Amino acid sequence: MGLRLASGFVRAAGHRLYYESVGDGARGALLCLHGGPGGTHDLMRPFTALAQFGLQVVLYDQLGCGRSQRPADYRGMTIEALADEADALRVALRLGRCHLLGFSFGGALALQTVLRHPRGYRSLVVGSGYASRAELEDRVRRLVGRLPKRGRDALRRCERRGELNEPRYLRAVAEFNRRHLSDLEVTPIDLLLAGQHFNPKVATALCGPDRLTGSAGGTMADWDVRVQLERLRVPTLITVGRRDSVPPGCARTLHRRIRGSRLVVFSASGHDCVYKEQDRYLATVRDFLATVDR
Repeated sequence: MGLRLASGFVRAAGHRLYYESVGDGARGALLCLHGGPGGTHDLMRPFTALAQFGLQVVLYDQLGCGRSQRPADYRGMTIEALADEADALRVALRLGRCHLLGFSFGGALALQTVLRHPRGYRSLVVGSGYASRAELEDRVRRLVGRLPKRGRDALRRCERRGELNEPRYLRAVAEFNRRHLSDLEVTPIDLLLAGQHFNPKVATALCGPDRLTGSAGGTMADWDVRVQLERLRVPTLITVGRRDSVPPGCARTLHRRIRGSRLVVFSASGHDCVYKEQDRYLATVRDFLATVDR
């Protein structure tokens, strides 16, 4: 008998959201939150492989992303509202008390979701996530400081002038991405699809325009839940790539502050650990979720 598949639209928090579901859920549900912000559910497709272990794996496009509803005005978007939306989707799809997994911005969103709706979740997986926008920006600036001087100067000068299409700027960003985002020679199709359907309006609303050398504003400019992490009581797995563009220091902050959490570093990876070390990554998540069931 094959895996149960479903897809469509659901009304959650007053919005029409697109979702996909794989698996029968004999061992419960795993709700996955994609990154960006502004990405799509395609980023999380590798996790559907976990459905073969009895999970119902649910992916969806957040408000303004992919096939989900576009808001009339992006300026009021907040991570708190997106957290309420994620929990409303859980309720609308009748997932019960489920496992929650978020990657990159989705990891930050997963933290916010469990903090706001603690009774809805059995466990938490935070992949390459963070609990403070200021901490993230500070640690990224340190990574930029390790680039060759020509690249560092190009980034700072062009961002200061708003010249983000300058060839020197684009070369410096490409070098940063090769070092810390992904150095895969062949880009997985799911990443290509997510990039093709990326919505920069969502990213700008939450995090401001793209910048590597300083704060760019957005509604998350002052977002910081580090102190609140001590309230978390769900089993928590934290993962990060050794060269991650969301630097490992952010993961260590989570590990120190979330009681009983487990931290796994993927030594061969940047921000691409779900793809570059996919077998180990999925096995790590599978084994963690199995311990929650015991």
